[in-house]
Amino acid sequence: MAFTDRVQALRLRKLKILDDHHKKIQKLQRALNSELCEIDREISQLGDASARLPCLVRSTPGPELTVYHSADAPCGRVQNRRNFTIVPEVDAMDASPYAYLERCSACGWKRAAKVHGNNLIGEA
Repeated sequence: MAFTDRVQALRLRKLKILDDHHKKIQKLQRALNSELCEIDREISQLGDASARLPCLVRSTPGPELTVYHSADAPCGRVQNRRNFTIVPEVDAMDASPYAYLERCSACGWKRAAKVHGNNLIGEA
């Protein structure tokens, strides 16, 4: 085998090793991302299932209360947090003497559930 052929063979072998290594790293990264996504999904479910999910209930005078808002991902209707009291969701549902309150449909409840779930696992 000629000298240049040997050099070329070594170069190609090195490139193949680097390419194989890069493919293994990509496969491991995809597996890691998949596992972390699954854990994030479970954390969100944990936060959403918690009766202690922090909510905002308006505490200032105004129209009859019908909804409560997310404390961690409020919608644009929550412009001044001083007008609201932070309470666990289980208490927010019954915060109005007039009606059973519901979640505000404009708030980011999925994001709030993830934040609350992360807080819960951070406390453990």
